[in-house]
Amino acid sequence: MEEIHSGKLAGMEELERRIAEERARVEAEYRIVLQNSVRFEKSIRNRWREKVREKNARIAALEARIAELELELNNRRGSVDRDVRERKLLALMLNDMGLSDIEEPDMVRTNEEVGALSDEELDRTLASRLGLDYPPDAEEFERALQGVEEPERASSEGPGGFTGAPDMSHEPRPEEREG
Repeated sequence: MEEIHSGKLAGMEELERRIAEERARVEAEYRIVLQNSVRFEKSIRNRWREKVREKNARIAALEARIAELELELNNRRGSVDRDVRERKLLALMLNDMGLSDIEEPDMVRTNEEVGALSDEELDRTLASRLGLDYPPDAEEFERALQGVEEPERASSEGPGGFTGAPDMSHEPRPEEREG
């Protein structure tokens, strides 16, 4: 009986050993699966974070561009177009020089110089000449420009407003009429 008992005991020990081995194998496999799962979740989280960073960077860039456009729009809203600003600066320059009748080549050269200014240089110069801070408030800038008197021009067709043709904006005098 002792043999049977020791045989059962040996069988039980063998069974317990195999159960312990199986438990160790399952636990090892579980640790591997858990590590892989953690690694997978970490990679998903990192990809998500990178996409969020990219999205936030794109949003920041778009917000900056919107701010630039809004500033430009606010500066231009109610603002006078470039041709008028150029004419007003020319009028200020002519008034400073005390020239009412400037020769055509000089006027063309002066007009080209003013036309070569960038928008910022033109606005900065006008603001300075008008006693305004730069950048000027659009409404204040427009009011100040309206106060600048422009000289009468014979024609506004060619460069600098000259065509070289006689002024025919009036009815010809009797001596100017052909026969």
